[in-house]
Amino acid sequence: MSIVNAFKNVGRMLATEARETRRPVAALWLEVAEFCLRTRLGPRYFVVAGMARPDFPRHERWHHISDAQFHRAVDILNPPAYRKLTQSKLAEKGLYELLEIPSPRMLAHYHPETGYAREFGALCSPEALDAWLLTQVGRRLCVKPLEGWGGRGVLAGDVELDRNGAAMVGILHSSERIAARELVDRYAGNGGMSNFLVEAYLRQSVEFSRFNSSSLNSIRIWVIQQRGEVRVLGAYLRVGRAGALVDNGSAGGIMFPIDCRDGTLLPGLLKSTPHRGDIITHLDSGETIAGGRLPDWDLIGDFACEALRKLPHTRFAGLDVAVSHGGEPMLIECNPVPDKDGAAHARIPSIELKRAARLQRKESEQ
Repeated sequence: MSIVNAFKNVGRMLATEARETRRPVAALWLEVAEFCLRTRLGPRYFVVAGMARPDFPRHERWHHISDAQFHRAVDILNPPAYRKLTQSKLAEKGLYELLEIPSPRMLAHYHPETGYAREFGALCSPEALDAWLLTQVGRRLCVKPLEGWGGRGVLAGDVELDRNGAAMVGILHSSERIAARELVDRYAGNGGMSNFLVEAYLRQSVEFSRFNSSSLNSIRIWVIQQRGEVRVLGAYLRVGRAGALVDNGSAGGIMFPIDCRDGTLLPGLLKSTPHRGDIITHLDSGETIAGGRLPDWDLIGDFACEALRKLPHTRFAGLDVAVSHGGEPMLIECNPVPDKDGAAHARIPSIELKRAARLQRKESEQ
């Protein structure tokens, strides 16, 4: 994109934001220019965070750090050599089990050379997967690629028998039914090597299902550890769209920032537009979400803090936490380098990472 076109796009974005906030466009341009010069963040970040809106305190604009500062801080807080522990779902799930962090139970790993299933054995061929699925008839499973982001490649389904007694996976929210070989083909990556994880399907709490019943709705919580103390920096609820299995913003999910003082859900927004939509109700069902309070918010926050405390060489993370049907918080995923724009979505003071990294560096030099 040329500089001229980029400038025009910024102009259109600020013109729209000026109309929505009833602010003079010229004044908005000046404020954005000052913000960009002081923080090294872009105009879109300014708009996404709603910094032109009356409910955003002006002094809090300077609580947000640039992309370069963010990654420098994360490199100090979370040494890169250890991040792979939670970036590979196989290592991640094994780590949670060892550290006794509640998470959906891992059942099997399919791989043509190293695949393995609990209480079954090697899981390295479509024939072995078919035999294993026969032991899972009547169960609901969740299948994920070993590495991925944004909920891509995730599917869930019920294991059932066809007329001939062969195991099939009936995909949720779909009439599709697939056999073991089709499942292997679906996850074949470069070179045709299939590599995926199977875990027990998490049935979420009634309260979280109310937000949207088809998706597993979760909370992205930023937590940080400093001088032995772990605390929540900010959080937002992610709610999937009707018929969707995942709640990720990149998949069209709705994000509702959380007032971390009491768990109140604030008006939501979409990742597809920089302008905060102040969404009150679910866009498909009409269910009112903003204004309500998350049940057991203190329990969820404490769970996230304790999970971070247990993770090795990790002093900061964006944790994805869901709540089971029994009301127990469950760790879905740990993101040692979460999307920095999450700080804009939930108005999280990312400058706290810079401060924590500075302190960590001083302590390591002593």
